[in-house]
Amino acid sequence: MHAPIRLMFLGFGEAASLFATGFAAGALKELAAYAPSVHGGTGAKRLHERAALSGTRLVSDLAAFSAANWIFAMVPPAQALNAAWAVSPHLAQGAIYVDFSSAAPRHKIEAAASIESAGAHYVDAAIIGSVPASGHQVPVIASGAHAETFAASFTPLGMDISILGSAIGAAAGTKLVRSILAKGLEALYVEALVVAERSDITQEVLDSFCAFLDARTARATAEILLKSHVVHAARRADEVLMARELVLEAGIPPIMTDAIINLMRQTAESRATERAGRRQPASLNHALDILEAELPGAAQQDTETAR
Repeated sequence: MHAPIRLMFLGFGEAASLFATGFAAGALKELAAYAPSVHGGTGAKRLHERAALSGTRLVSDLAAFSAANWIFAMVPPAQALNAAWAVSPHLAQGAIYVDFSSAAPRHKIEAAASIESAGAHYVDAAIIGSVPASGHQVPVIASGAHAETFAASFTPLGMDISILGSAIGAAAGTKLVRSILAKGLEALYVEALVVAERSDITQEVLDSFCAFLDARTARATAEILLKSHVVHAARRADEVLMARELVLEAGIPPIMTDAIINLMRQTAESRATERAGRRQPASLNHALDILEAELPGAAQQDTETAR
């Protein structure tokens, strides 16, 4: 049986305050939080307003964290490691520190070492939805040896937690790479649709492209694109090079367009097509194996050169 939850927030911005409001509406009534602005200055008024909305008690000293058995660290990524270092001497033995920051995996590994050296436990967590839209019920991914305990304790309180395994950094890495996909799509839509709007073809572009996306699942689309990319990157680079002229005519800097051309050319100039036998790989995993081996950064061993 789990001990009663004594939850404190390290950092109390919008996300933390919305989590607190959701918890307070349910079973957790005694919540506490620390944020630097509790000492005054910029943000102090807003901090107290947020705390009042959820009935969260503000503390002015990190030593207060010794009374908590759960800590939700919700600080900006640049502050995540320093926050862990600062609070770790004050944590109770066996307390569980859930780090929701968007810090890089290597920084979360360092933060975990600091927390665990103090006798507490660390969970790598990442929010992958909109907190303003969903509050504490927003989808969260988590990893680490105590991620299962986190899920078992907070799922009954309304949280939506998916476990990614025991490796610290898995949740952080998943969120950050997912951000490349999500924000990359956003940037592509901005560049392409402004060009479409200035060319008076927005509806036609959307109808055509959305029909392509809607024809299959997102995972199937990823597989189709990656498999065909291996053998068609050169032709696609030439096609986008022609599209670049339209972007320039619309007066838009071709930031994303140039990135597409450069990536396509990078694959085309590699040995990816030869590795694939000049035919599409049979699966997404096969395509990724080829690209991982051929793109910069791979530990390649050219057996022919070795001879």
